[in-house]
Amino acid sequence: MSLWNGSGGISRKSALRRRASAGLMAGWLVMAAVVMAAGPPSASARVQASIVVDAQTGNVLEAHNADSLCYPASLAKLMTLYITFQQLSTGKMTLGQELVVSSHAAAQAPTKLYLRPGERISVRSAILAITTRSANDAAVVLAEAVAGTEPGFARLMNQRARQLGMDHTTFRNASGLPDLRQKTTARDMSKLALAILHDFPQYYPYFKARSFDFRGQTIDGHDRLLEQYPGVDGMKTGYTYASGFNIVTSAVRHDRRLLGVVMGGRSARARDRQMMALLNWGFERIRAKAVMADSPDKIGTGGAAVNAVKVSDTEDDPVSRPEIEWIVQIGHNFRSRRQVGNALSSALHTAPEQLKGAKPLVVRLRGRRYGARFSNMSEALARETCRVLRGRKFTCSARQVLSSSSVLASSRR
Repeated sequence: MSLWNGSGGISRKSALRRRASAGLMAGWLVMAAVVMAAGPPSASARVQASIVVDAQTGNVLEAHNADSLCYPASLAKLMTLYITFQQLSTGKMTLGQELVVSSHAAAQAPTKLYLRPGERISVRSAILAITTRSANDAAVVLAEAVAGTEPGFARLMNQRARQLGMDHTTFRNASGLPDLRQKTTARDMSKLALAILHDFPQYYPYFKARSFDFRGQTIDGHDRLLEQYPGVDGMKTGYTYASGFNIVTSAVRHDRRLLGVVMGGRSARARDRQMMALLNWGFERIRAKAVMADSPDKIGTGGAAVNAVKVSDTEDDPVSRPEIEWIVQIGHNFRSRRQVGNALSSALHTAPEQLKGAKPLVVRLRGRRYGARFSNMSEALARETCRVLRGRKFTCSARQVLSSSSVLASSRR
């Protein structure tokens, strides 16, 4: 057989080689185009990062790469739930409200409930679907119910993140499904989790659910620490290939609550083991400090009440009082009493009705730092004050001060 065809063309074998080469080149060009369109790969994927915080004082007990950028994966749903809880607390939503499933929501990638376009799901079931199964379709149903569209909801997520001091976080969707632009840090996730504990204690029990019944089926949860670690009562797990295995965990022992975040675990088991080790260490540290009667180094710790003082005065923090009262903490700590005075004055100007009967406090903290507080408040008034102040971008927390023989029981429980 001739190696040349009748028209002087090349042989069939050579033509096939050229076609294969051209196909390979086309494949590389397509792959390059995809990579260029997506942007450079993140150098922070699968970052091993962690933080453990005393939820009742704000003290950071452990931090490792806590400010390194990571992919949140399904931890992003914590913000979806935060905004949902806001809607519930203001009456804009109800737990029994039935929400319509859109085609966009139904098309989300697993894990999901496999909801169908046009069917309905209650707000309560959508919340439980997220806290147990981490259902992506349920997250989008809630997002669209709040903002109309998922991109619009993502803008709300980012606005709330800024208000909560999550300065290194960017949300792009309600579920945490992969997006190279969606980033967070372990520290920012701890801020979000603490805000949920503090702002919406009435809805926190949803995070304790290990399963829930949905249309005749039992939907089991992903968080094994609810079963494996005594004292754990929530929060959220997350995983994508780029993020690794993430988890936020809240646990209580001896009337003290710790909150931990682990990002970028190699496996679910390794992530869980790391979290349990961190919590063990954190609880032991708190216990040792209590035994040694160590002085507090941050806002209202150590279980002693604060003494009301004039703005112009300063007392060592804390001074024991037998009564139970609520205080409002403004900011975290300040370098001078003058800064505290400015913060207190600004808060009084912003929320005059709520603070008209409160007593301004200047408290001396460790390391020549000062705290700004208002005392002589009821629980309802303290929480309402913080709601108003956060609406004006203040950092604010309402706390219950117990007797000197007790711990400071935060409303973040």
